[in-house]
Amino acid sequence: MRKYWLKALLCSASLFPVLSFENPGPPPLPDPEVVIASYPKDYFQPPVADNSIRLTGTFGELRPNHFHTGIDIDSKTGGVGQPVFAAADGFVDKIRVQAGGYGNVLYVKHPNGYTTVYAHLDRFSSEIQKYVREMQYKRERFEVDLQPPDGKFKVTQGQEIAKLGNSGGSTGPHLHFEIRNSATGKAINPLLFGLPVADKTPPEIRDMKVYFLSENREVLTSKPFPLERLKDGTIKAFGDTVRFGAWRIGFGVKAYDRQSAYRNDNGIYSISLYADGQLAYQWRMDELDFDESRYLNAHIDYSARQRYGAWFHRCFVLPGNRLNNYSHAEALGAIPLSKDKATKITLKILDAAGNMRGMSFWVGRPEPVETVAAMPFQYELPFDVENHIDLEDFTMTMPKGALYESLHFQYKITPDESSGMYSSMYHLHDTRTPVHKYFEVGIKPRNLSPELRNKAVIAKCGDGRPDNCGGSWRGDFVVTKVREFGDYCVMTDTDPPAISPVAFGDDMRKKSAMSFRIRDNFAINGSADGLSFRGTVDGQWVLFEYDRKRDRITHTFDGRIAAGSHQLRRSVRDDRGNEAVLERKFVR
Repeated sequence: MRKYWLKALLCSASLFPVLSFENPGPPPLPDPEVVIASYPKDYFQPPVADNSIRLTGTFGELRPNHFHTGIDIDSKTGGVGQPVFAAADGFVDKIRVQAGGYGNVLYVKHPNGYTTVYAHLDRFSSEIQKYVREMQYKRERFEVDLQPPDGKFKVTQGQEIAKLGNSGGSTGPHLHFEIRNSATGKAINPLLFGLPVADKTPPEIRDMKVYFLSENREVLTSKPFPLERLKDGTIKAFGDTVRFGAWRIGFGVKAYDRQSAYRNDNGIYSISLYADGQLAYQWRMDELDFDESRYLNAHIDYSARQRYGAWFHRCFVLPGNRLNNYSHAEALGAIPLSKDKATKITLKILDAAGNMRGMSFWVGRPEPVETVAAMPFQYELPFDVENHIDLEDFTMTMPKGALYESLHFQYKITPDESSGMYSSMYHLHDTRTPVHKYFEVGIKPRNLSPELRNKAVIAKCGDGRPDNCGGSWRGDFVVTKVREFGDYCVMTDTDPPAISPVAFGDDMRKKSAMSFRIRDNFAINGSADGLSFRGTVDGQWVLFEYDRKRDRITHTFDGRIAAGSHQLRRSVRDDRGNEAVLERKFVR
C-alpha cells in the first residue's frame, strides 16, 4: 500500500494538478427491453392481496447513504396487520429481528435460484413466531439472526407467512419486498418480474444542473441549468444553444417516477445521455450489490442534498465511484465543449415499465473559458491513495477509496473552554463532502483527570445533542473511526441512560403489556455502541422488544409471568459502561 505523509500547504488558489486516472468501468449494459424480458414474469405472485400494488418506494431509489434495494408496498388500510403471503413455493432460509434496519424480516428461498425478502413485518405467522420466541428466550436476546434447518418452515405460494408492519427503521406501515439472486446475494429489481403494478406514466424531469469538470471528471464548480417549463408540465432547455465557459461539462438531473393513479414520487429506473447520437453515459438499476450501495453518495450531488435536500443524479461518473451500474461509455458522462461546433445532447429517462421521458438540446463553449477560483485549503488529499495527517494534538488516516475525488482539505482548530470538553474543536472540512469508508481520527485531550480516562469519547458536535463516536486510547490520544467530516472534540460521558415508565404501574392485572422509554444523553455515531438493556422478573430474563425510533422497550404479557406479586428489574447500559437500573414491584 502506498502511503503519502502530508505536510501542511500554504493556502492556495490554484486548481488541482492534471492527473490521469484509470476507470475502465463495467461491461456494456444490454438494452432495457432485453433486461426486462430476461426475468421470469409468471413465477412470483404479489406478496399482498391487491390486484394492483401501490408503491411508496422503487428499486434503486435514492435514499440517505444507500440505494433502495426493493420495492415498498403501501398498506392498504394505512395501518399494520395486512396479511403478507409467500410469493412462490420455497422454505424460510433466514429470520432476523432487529431494533433498526429491516426490523422483523423473513428470507424465503425458492428452487428457481431466487430468494424473496419481506421486511418491516409486524409479526410472523404463528408457527414461525413461536420458534423465534423460543430462540430469543434461549439466547436471552431481543435481536436475533436465525437460520432454521432447510425445510423446517416450508411454504407454498400464497401461504400467509406474516403481517405487514412498521418495525425497524420504517417510517410508516408498509412492506419492503426484495428479490435476490440466491447464489450472488445481489438484489434484483422486483419490477422486472411482472408484478401487477399499473404504470403508464412516464418519469418527470424536475430540474437540472451543469458541472464544470477537470480532465479526470472531478468537479471544479456547478451551476443551475436554464430550463423552461411548458404548459403541459414538461420542461426543455431555455434557448436553442446553451453555452458554458468550460472545456468539458457534466450534467445532473432531478427526476422522479409515478405509477398510474398514485401520486407518490418514486425513483427512476435508468438514465441515458447521448452526445451527438453517441452514448456518453448510462446508469441502470437492474440489480445491485449491497457492498456498493454507499456509492450512492458519489452518484448524487451530495452537496446539494446536504444543503437543500435536493436529489440530483449525476450524469457523469466521479473518478472514485466504483458502482457497477454504469455502462462502459468512453466519456463516462464528461462532454467536451467546442467554440466552433455545438454538441447535441439527448437525455432519456425510463421507469421499469418502459415509460420514457426525453429531452434534447445543444451546448457549446464561448470564448474565453471561465476561470474557476479554488477555495483556500491546508492539505491536498488525492482520492486514490491512503492519506495521513499527523500533528502534535491531532491525527487523521483516510484509507484509499475513502474519497470519490481528490480533495482540497480545509482544516482548522477553534479553542473551546465549554464545560465537558477536554480538547479544542477540530473542524474537518465540511459536512457537504461525502466519505465512503471509515477513517481514523485521533485527538490528544487536555486537563483530563485519570479517573475520567475510561469515560472519554470523541464527540461530533452540531445541532442538538452531540454524537458519541466511541474512542479507545493509543498512547496519549483518544482514537476512533468515523465516516463523516464535521466538528470533533474530546468529551466525557459520565451520565447513565434514563429509564422512564410509559405503560407501567403497581397493578398490571388488566394490562396486556408494559413499556418504558430509554434514552441516552449522547446520540450514537462512528464506532460507538448503542444502548444495551436487560429485563428480569423475579430474577428470570423476560423479552422486551426494542423500538429504536421511539426509544421504547415493551414486554407483552404472554402467560410466562403468572398471577401474583412480582419483582421487575430493568437495566440499561451505554457505550461507556454507565448503567441505569429501575426496580419495581407489580401485581399480575
